[in-house]
Amino acid sequence: MSSEVESTLVSPAPKGVGSKRLPHIVILGHHDVEEIEAALRSFNDRGLDADTVTRDTFSLPTIQAQLARASQDIHHGCGVAIIRGLDPAKYTAEDNVTVFLGISSHIGELRGVQDKKGSMLTHVTASKVWTTPPAMRHGIHTTTGLAWHCDMGAEILALHLRSQAQTGGDTFVASSWDVYKELLESYPDALAALCDPSWPIQVSGDPPRHIVAPLLHVYEDDKILVSVDPGRLGLHPTTAKAGIESDIPALSPLQLESLDILSSLASKHKSHLDLKAGDMVFINNLGFLHARDSYVDPEAGPGRHLVRLWLRSPKLAWSIPKSMRVPWEAAYGPDGNGFPELKKQYQVKPSALYEPPKYTAGSAAFMLEDNQDVNASGFS
Repeated sequence: MSSEVESTLVSPAPKGVGSKRLPHIVILGHHDVEEIEAALRSFNDRGLDADTVTRDTFSLPTIQAQLARASQDIHHGCGVAIIRGLDPAKYTAEDNVTVFLGISSHIGELRGVQDKKGSMLTHVTASKVWTTPPAMRHGIHTTTGLAWHCDMGAEILALHLRSQAQTGGDTFVASSWDVYKELLESYPDALAALCDPSWPIQVSGDPPRHIVAPLLHVYEDDKILVSVDPGRLGLHPTTAKAGIESDIPALSPLQLESLDILSSLASKHKSHLDLKAGDMVFINNLGFLHARDSYVDPEAGPGRHLVRLWLRSPKLAWSIPKSMRVPWEAAYGPDGNGFPELKKQYQVKPSALYEPPKYTAGSAAFMLEDNQDVNASGFS
């Protein structure tokens, strides 16, 4: 372990992001909803496409101040914000996407790429029309629970809750600051292991390839950066089962124990997000872990359905240490300004057909590349 890591572990404990009440809730009133719908009509009248939704093309002159305060609190306050008061049943699927993009642009104006196909949003659901067995789908496309993780690389995780499960499917968050304090006090060996830049993170499927990085970074001010998804660590079981030769190492006993401690502390310090249909929730993905319960969908109706964006606010953004930049650059580009030349995809509805991925890893629907042209510095 480097002296730099050792010195950060014993630094004085500052007051961290996420250490106070959460979430920051913005309740939209009647006039606020009217302003949003006026912005939607104006945008649609100009015949623009989804990638052109910005603060300028989706102007919200009255409520933009409330959204700016929420963005400030996400980055440097409680770490989580909810925008409440819109009924998604009132709008078409296309208009729901536009409204989500429009409001989100006032939280973080840059959107991250979620895969190498240029997908800018993801549908988190278990569609009833899919015939692919759940065992062959990614975890976010099933009704199973998801363990504690981050969407590795994303700065702000944005979710629009279109419809809810019949039971279960609750979302939980845990502040990295709260977890860090207990690690520092009671589990110093685990904390040192989590900060050590030796964790193997798989980034391609065929041939298997990995990087090494820390899972936790301690800043000198009030921020504890966490970037961890257990499904990406070490050789993924699907790759191992395929019998492909790989130099991706298995996790050490100390690393496995440290992950267990991290998960148990996240559960100990968790906060339940009491979400309602129509809510837009924005989570500081660098300062929080999140998880969900398993759920049961109603027999009739769409069931649990969220739409996901990855956002970035260049003005308020945290600095990303060099050792943790690989997944961040895959989402936001090498300079943090996106990929201007990439053709962006905004899928309005879940696909009617579900194509099982050959290689998958992680809880955040990263698809592993299965060819040798994988970006040498990025995740798929």
